[in-house]
Amino acid sequence: MRKQEFKEGLGDLAHAAELDHEVQMARSDLYKIAKYAIKLHEMLKGVSEQEGLEGWVQAKITKASDGLESVYHNLDYKMNFEKKNEPSDMEVKMPFESAYKGNLAKHLTKNLQEKSKKKIITK
Repeated sequence: MRKQEFKEGLGDLAHAAELDHEVQMARSDLYKIAKYAIKLHEMLKGVSEQEGLEGWVQAKITKASDGLESVYHNLDYKMNFEKKNEPSDMEVKMPFESAYKGNLAKHLTKNLQEKSKKKIITK
């Protein structure tokens, strides 16, 4: 009997560890997505509308954008509108205003501002 309880405890711990690992993997993937998005944005500045993009390239970008938008709106709703007075598991594990998000947002904003200034100067 005691052996069975021990196995169930390990299963619970493994499940909890897997959930935590998924959050860290998602954060890692999001960082990579942001990094590549900035690089691709820069690369596409050199591509004219006449040159265009291959259909599969545009389709992949659209699919990625749609997927991220769906996840964002789902988490935003859960964090801001569900159980207003009670923090959800997601809010405890991923605070909305984390240092990670703040640093990434500052980096992206800075890059966009620099690019905007360059466009204004060149026009």
